[in-house]
Amino acid sequence: MSGLGEILEENMTLRESLAAMERQLRGAESRLDETTCQLDETTCQLDETTRQLDETTCQLDEAKREVALRDAMIDTLKATAEELARKLEQIRIQQSGAQSYRYIPDEQEVLPFTGDITPPPRAPQSDASATDDTNRPNSDTGKKPKRRKREALNHLKSRTVRCAASEDATCVGCGGALNIIGQAESYRVEWVQGHFIVEDVVRDKCACPKCPGEGILTVPAPYALDRALCGNGLLSRVLVDKYADHLPLTRQAKRMKREGLDIGSNTLAAWVKKSTIDLLSHVATAIKVDLWQSSFLQGDDTGFPVQNGGNGRLQKGRLWAFTDQEQVQYAFTATKQGKCPAALLDGFAGDLLLVDGGSEFNQAVREHDLARAGCWSHLRTYFFHARHHHPAEARLALGTIRDLFLLERKLRGRPPDEVVKARHQEAKPIIDGFFEWVQAVSTFVRPKSTLGRAITYATNQEAALRLHLEHAELPMHNNLSELMLRQAVVGRKNWLFARSEGGAEAAAIAYTLIGSCMLQGIDPHEYLVDVLGKLPDWPSTRVGELTPRAWRKKRET
Repeated sequence: MSGLGEILEENMTLRESLAAMERQLRGAESRLDETTCQLDETTCQLDETTRQLDETTCQLDEAKREVALRDAMIDTLKATAEELARKLEQIRIQQSGAQSYRYIPDEQEVLPFTGDITPPPRAPQSDASATDDTNRPNSDTGKKPKRRKREALNHLKSRTVRCAASEDATCVGCGGALNIIGQAESYRVEWVQGHFIVEDVVRDKCACPKCPGEGILTVPAPYALDRALCGNGLLSRVLVDKYADHLPLTRQAKRMKREGLDIGSNTLAAWVKKSTIDLLSHVATAIKVDLWQSSFLQGDDTGFPVQNGGNGRLQKGRLWAFTDQEQVQYAFTATKQGKCPAALLDGFAGDLLLVDGGSEFNQAVREHDLARAGCWSHLRTYFFHARHHHPAEARLALGTIRDLFLLERKLRGRPPDEVVKARHQEAKPIIDGFFEWVQAVSTFVRPKSTLGRAITYATNQEAALRLHLEHAELPMHNNLSELMLRQAVVGRKNWLFARSEGGAEAAAIAYTLIGSCMLQGIDPHEYLVDVLGKLPDWPSTRVGELTPRAWRKKRET
C-alpha cells in the first residue's frame, strides 16, 4: 500500500507540475497576443509614417519644381530687364549723344581674349589724314469768301504792271488787226526781297471791228494761278518756306499778318495745292522721266502720317525718295508694302538699286531684275550702337569701315575706270579681311546682342555690300537719299501730318522740285519764280526744259 501511495503522490505532483506548465503556457500565449497586438499597432504606425513620408516627398518634389520654375522665370525676367536696360541706354544715347556715326580711333585695338581670330584689316595710314494744306470749306456754311477790296491793301507799296497787246495780234476769224478798246484792271500781292508790294495789273482788251462775234480778247496776266491774290514771287516764297525751311502754313500766315498782309492758312493751302497738282506736277513728271533713264538709283523711305476722313485719325503713309545724285524724285504711298516701291520703279531703265536691308524692296528687286547694292553707313550704325556693350569688337569694325570711307573720299571725281581699279587694289583686300573677321566673331557672339545684330546684318548683306566694287557709279553708302528725306522729317516735326492724301501728293511734288534745286546748287525761290511764270503758256512737249538741271544748264550757257 505504501507503494500505491507513493504512486498517487507522484501522480499528484505531476498533475500540479502540468497545471503549472499550462498556466505558464497560457501566460506566454497571452503575452504573445499582447506582443502581436503591439506589433500590429507598430506596423500600422509604420504604414502611416510611410504614407506621411510619401506625401512629404511629393510635396518636396512639387516645391522643387516650383522653385525651378521660379528660378527660370527670374532668369527670364533678368534677361528681359537687361535687354530693356540696354535699349533704354541706347535711347538715352541717341537722344543726348552725338548724331554723327563717324569713328576716329587713336590706334587699332585688339580683342580682349586669346584665340586665332585675326582682326579686320586697316588701310595704310598716311601723314595727311504733308503738309497742312486742305480742301476744307472756308467757313462752316461752305460759302466762298468775298475777294478783298484794293483799298484794304493801300498800306503796302505798289507798282503798275502793264500787259500790252502785241502789235502783231490778229483776229482768228478774218486775220485782220485787233483794236485796243480798253484795259482790264486787277491787282496781285507780290513778294520782293524783304517786303510785300501790290501790283496793279493793267491788261489791254482787244476786239476785231470786222468780227464782233469773236468777242473781246484780254491779254493774259503773267501769273501762275488764275484769279488768285498771290503773285509768282509770293507763291514761291510760300512753297520754299514750307518745303525748304519747314515753316508750317499757320506760322507763315501769322508772320504775314505781322508784316501787313492778313491771309488765312486755308488760302495758303489752296495756293500750294493748286500750284503743285495743276502746274508743277508736270515738271516733277519730267524729272522722273529723266531720272528713270539713269543706270542706277538709290532710295529710301520714311513715315508720312496723313489725316484722312472726318474722324481725325492718322494713317501711316510713306514718303519715298529716289535719286541719282543729280536729281531726286519723291512719291507718296499709303503703305510700306513691297508692291508700292515695285510700282514706283516701273519704267526704270537701269539695273542697279542702292537701298538698305529692308524687305520692302525685295519685290521691286525681283520684278524688275535689279542688282541690289548695300549701304555701309547702315552697317556702321549697327556697330556704332554696339560700342557701349562690346567696345573692343565695335571699335575694330568702326575703324575698318572708316578706312573704307577715307578711301572713297580720295576717289571722288576720278574717271570710272580709275575708280574700279583703285577699289579693287585698295578697298577689296580690306573688305575681304573684314568679312573673314565677321565670320570668326559670329561663332561666339550672342545673336540678340547689339554686336550680334551687327554681325548678322553684315553676314546677310555681304553680297550687296561688295557690289560697289564692280560699278564705279555706285557709292558705298545711301547717305544722300537719307539726307533728302531729312527735309521731310524736319518738316514733319513742325507740321506733324498732312491733312489729306492730296496734300501729301502735293508735298511730294514740291519736295521733288526743291530737292532737285538743292542738288543742282541753285536757289529754289529764283527757280520757282521763273518756272511758275512760264508754265501756264509753256508747250507740254518741252516741259523737260524746265527741270532744275536743264534750267541750270541753260542759265550757265
